[in-house]
Amino acid sequence: MKGYILLSIILFLVNIQIIYSKNIFQSIKKKTDNLDILKFSKFNGKDLKKYILNYNVFIIDTRDMAISAVGYIPNSILLPTTMFSWLSSIVPSGSNVILITDEENKNTAIDQFISLNLYNLLGYGIYNEINESASFSIQVVEYNPNTKESIQKIVDDDEYIIDIREITEYKETGVIEKSKLIPLTTFPTDFYKIPMDGDVYVYCKSGMRAVVGMSYAKRAGFINRFIIMQGGINKAIEEGFPLVPYSG
Repeated sequence: MKGYILLSIILFLVNIQIIYSKNIFQSIKKKTDNLDILKFSKFNGKDLKKYILNYNVFIIDTRDMAISAVGYIPNSILLPTTMFSWLSSIVPSGSNVILITDEENKNTAIDQFISLNLYNLLGYGIYNEINESASFSIQVVEYNPNTKESIQKIVDDDEYIIDIREITEYKETGVIEKSKLIPLTTFPTDFYKIPMDGDVYVYCKSGMRAVVGMSYAKRAGFINRFIIMQGGINKAIEEGFPLVPYSG
């Protein structure tokens, strides 16, 4: 009988602890869910338009790259949350930033961004809402299929090609002939080497960093036609395109 009473008391206390923990979790979750509402401004298209040409403010599109490629806000930098490790390479510490997100991922994007503790977050905007209310033209990313034949034609036509990978990657795989090597980590100081007219083909390992670099150059005022080599150097290798050794 005593054992039964003791077991009942233990189960009662465990149940109380579970209820308490659940309430604490829900309280924390509620605070997280309301983080953007409580602390940060929500921008609509009209609000955001004031900042598009303000080069003291960086507009960062945090959506998945595949979604961003369908359309993005002019002068924004395409940098998904999965690529935030590259953020400090292209955006100076202490800069003012506005995040562009989709509705379902806004809290994750804001939380990950403020955890970096490097920037001043002015607020955020939901892309679909901004797109519907904006009076500016949405930009799209242009891709080259990056087949063996298309790469050869680009090389034969002496088109301007940028490889935005890092030097260790150049050494490992080699590079496409005639490529200009501008790593993403040095892009903010070296992008001026790009000519201000004509087509510019950009590639990296898989294509994602190339989009980041392209959007950075567009924000800096380049009006060139930038074409991303879809699938990057990995696709070129799969296609059997012959690479040349990195000479340094």
